[in-house]
Amino acid sequence: WIDKILDEHAAQAVSVGSLGFRRLRQHFPQNLLDNTKVVSVAKVPFPRLSALGLPELASMEQMKFAGTTYKDTFFVHESDQSESLHFHELVHIVQWERLGVDNFLLAYGVGLVQFGYEDSPLEKMARELQAGFACAVVPSNLTEVINKRSDTIWSQVAPLVRESDNER
Repeated sequence: WIDKILDEHAAQAVSVGSLGFRRLRQHFPQNLLDNTKVVSVAKVPFPRLSALGLPELASMEQMKFAGTTYKDTFFVHESDQSESLHFHELVHIVQWERLGVDNFLLAYGVGLVQFGYEDSPLEKMARELQAGFACAVVPSNLTEVINKRSDTIWSQVAPLVRESDNER
């Protein structure tokens, strides 16, 4: 599903680095900004989780998201082109890079099931760092902080995944 959505929107994608957000350049490496793509859309694409065998997350299908991130690309609603939202989604880009596709999806999914959307650890991290960005309080080693916190989240999820695999 993710690859299909990315392919469908590839022609509309632009690099975040081309948008000229000055403050993002202060916090993220230029190569990350240049290699990350963003797509402005009327409706942020979100998978039909119930159809993918995750009925416990079906309520999310009705949520209206300002943005969402898949691999090296994020989608933002055309009504919200704020630098703050781009910051939030860039945190998720770093998380995806650090954890890889499978581990990111597992960690995000486990967090949703255990804690719900608002308190899922990867989402909570992005929101907390975004709040710091809004107040001009961002760690100087931001990507390092995101990587370390992502590793911690994965270390909590990995045993659950292994346990689930062993039960099969």
